Amino acid sequence: MYRDSPIAAEAAAIKIVLDVTRLVREGKLTREQAEQLTSLATRDLGVVAINILMSFGAIAVAAGILALNPTFATATAIGLAPVLVGLAVSFGAGERWRVLGMAGTIVGALLLSGGVIGVLDGGFAALVFAAVLLLVLAVTIRSSFLMALVPLAAAGALGASTGYFHATYMLIVREPAITIVFFALLALVAHFVGSRVAPAYQGLAVVAARMSLVLANLGF
Repeated sequence: MYRDSPIAAEAAAIKIVLDVTRLVREGKLTREQAEQLTSLATRDLGVVAINILMSFGAIAVAAGILALNPTFATATAIGLAPVLVGLAVSFGAGERWRVLGMAGTIVGALLLSGGVIGVLDGGFAALVFAAVLLLVLAVTIRSSFLMALVPLAAAGALGASTGYFHATYMLIVREPAITIVFFALLALVAHFVGSRVAPAYQGLAVVAARMSLVLANLGF
């Protein structure tokens, strides 16, 4: 069941979990009220299930596109479409379709940022663009997953990379001192911002701060 949240100026909704069986047994709800609440919950559950199925469908389509091994320019062009559609669904189709909108935006963001990085041969400008793109979309749709990728893209811009050969994984930090200072400062900025933004965005700031601290430790 959804009700308006008292939190400032955001038309956010909160979900309330009720044990209707226990409430009926304790006499706090009538059977008619319990049936009404159950029917509303069932309707919402159906919408969530549809959202999840369509989200998996969007991810499957993206995986199919990647399996065709498109050029980076094609991946960039294709990635723009799900970003725009996902944003349109998130803000134009109501709260119930938010899961689908987020999934489409995330898939498109990964394709778009990856395509741009490939087109520009993984240069500094490409990684900065990817970090800014992921940051803007993470804040726009409030995605912790995209926010966690922002420090990783920034680390790539500073020369960090990963590698693999013959069951061996590698982490390369080319500028450890700069990496430590930069991500320590980024963690402080994220913590400072998180303490001054609306509750809906505090979680994003926490994710950014924690990922920054992880990367600072890897610099050490």
